[in-house]
Amino acid sequence: MNIQFLPHKIPVGISRCAVGDPVRYNGSHKHSKVCTQLLGNCFDLQAYCPEVAIGLGVPRPPIHLIVSDRLRAVGRDDTNIDVTEDLEAYADEISPEVEQLRGFILMQKSPSCGVRTTPHYKEDGRGVMAHSAGLFAARVRENFPHLPMEEVGRLNASDIRENFLTRVFAYDAWHRYVSPDPRPAKVIEFYTAYKYLLLAHSQPLTRALGQFVSNSRAVTPEEFAYEIRGRIMNILSQHASRKDRTNALMHSQGHLKGYLSREERAELAQLIEEYRQGHKPISAVLTMLRHYLPRSPHHFIHSQVLLAAEPAELGLCEFR
Repeated sequence: MNIQFLPHKIPVGISRCAVGDPVRYNGSHKHSKVCTQLLGNCFDLQAYCPEVAIGLGVPRPPIHLIVSDRLRAVGRDDTNIDVTEDLEAYADEISPEVEQLRGFILMQKSPSCGVRTTPHYKEDGRGVMAHSAGLFAARVRENFPHLPMEEVGRLNASDIRENFLTRVFAYDAWHRYVSPDPRPAKVIEFYTAYKYLLLAHSQPLTRALGQFVSNSRAVTPEEFAYEIRGRIMNILSQHASRKDRTNALMHSQGHLKGYLSREERAELAQLIEEYRQGHKPISAVLTMLRHYLPRSPHHFIHSQVLLAAEPAELGLCEFR
């Protein structure tokens, strides 16, 4: 399975205020150039504002989340306003549309759209008990637990942006390569192509996934595909450390060394060591590995997504 990236713009949901629409409670917006000008190069951004969609209007009385009998979205100034069920019903209503998305970018701290930074207040509204998801975002996550989700503000950081891109690419690839034919053999082929990239994100979780794959007959094909996708998306959500990336690069090197001269092996090993020490970018190592890749006759190393172009190499991580 040779997975290709970016043959098309990938459909990704986004909060309307982040694309510049003046739909916030006070009639303003929070336009993100990182999202529209940088990520818009590879994403087909599809904008949503759940608060406007349920009829709150612009401008509108602000709402916030309180912990009562359950988490509720109520008016900050007018406690008679309660749109809890409306926000959740809207998330359910657009599920057929969200099913076609490969990621969702949502406004931080929003009572409807926040992914992790929304304050959850005490019932009297005077103290914050926790920071977590807004009601709409939480319902979307409940309906689509493997869908990559991130907050607009966090995407200003290049490492978080790269991680989100990696997850969106993987989720999109799954739907293009596996969803049309989710037999265990196809699922295992997909996992195999991602193996070294997964190692770069978490060695322990990838080893555990390998053990699960080896016991594929213990569950139904549907359960197997669902569990594998969930585990892959979870592993890719982990920060890819320099140590784990070095380990994955060394695994890749091991498949090629039999086809390299002594001098070439030494040069490649030195370059990987310079990356490990922080003196060279990972793109330099990947470029050299790709240069030597045609020498190997083995399909496994040719299929590795780790050796495909990274988000940074595609110009999707640095924004000026």
